[in-house]
Amino acid sequence: MNANYPPPSESIPVIPWEDPTRSFFDGLFETVKLLATSPGVGFRRMPVAGGIGRPLFFAIAVGWVSIGVAVFWNVLLQGMWLPFLESAEDLAGMGAMYGLTVGWGLMMVVLAPLFVIIGVFIAAAVLHLMLMIVGGAANGFEATVRVVCYTQTAQLAGIVPFCGGIIALIWTVILYVTGFSIAHQTTQGKAIVAVLLPVVLCCVMGVVFAMVAGGLAALASSQ
Repeated sequence: MNANYPPPSESIPVIPWEDPTRSFFDGLFETVKLLATSPGVGFRRMPVAGGIGRPLFFAIAVGWVSIGVAVFWNVLLQGMWLPFLESAEDLAGMGAMYGLTVGWGLMMVVLAPLFVIIGVFIAAAVLHLMLMIVGGAANGFEATVRVVCYTQTAQLAGIVPFCGGIIALIWTVILYVTGFSIAHQTTQGKAIVAVLLPVVLCCVMGVVFAMVAGGLAALASSQ
């Protein structure tokens, strides 16, 4: 067990989102603030069991906001170019593309809950497998799903234009490592390996694929 991150206990108040005495917006805001300022405290207050409905609802709420903001910035930045187009042909072409962007963005917002749910379970399945490989999955799949749900908080960094994606990526890694080390009562070292292992495997597979593709291309050109 990691001595720096003890498991939740009855003496520690539950994470605000799962506190039945709080309102929707109060619980949501206080949980986001807690995970942003003191993620260790936040995950210590997160139960590792009790159902995934409430955490999944949190992930949907936060994910919906982050997707909506991302769509807003995309539509806004693309629309800023329209007044600078002089020819009717360019304006028509860009206008059609802009209309497609708006339509696609609206569809993304409408289907955001579905995308979030699918993303949560895919991420949880992959990361739980990695945790099992490194011997850091002490409290079962539900604990992993819960951490993944609350880590959706990091996606709110998308509110920041241009650099929001990088901030969200770094913040996600921090929350995953902190959350897994606490929820599964394991070391941060094992949690880091479990979080980064899928990235390493993807890079290795990409290199192997590129080498194979390059070899096949060279063989085909030599014939």
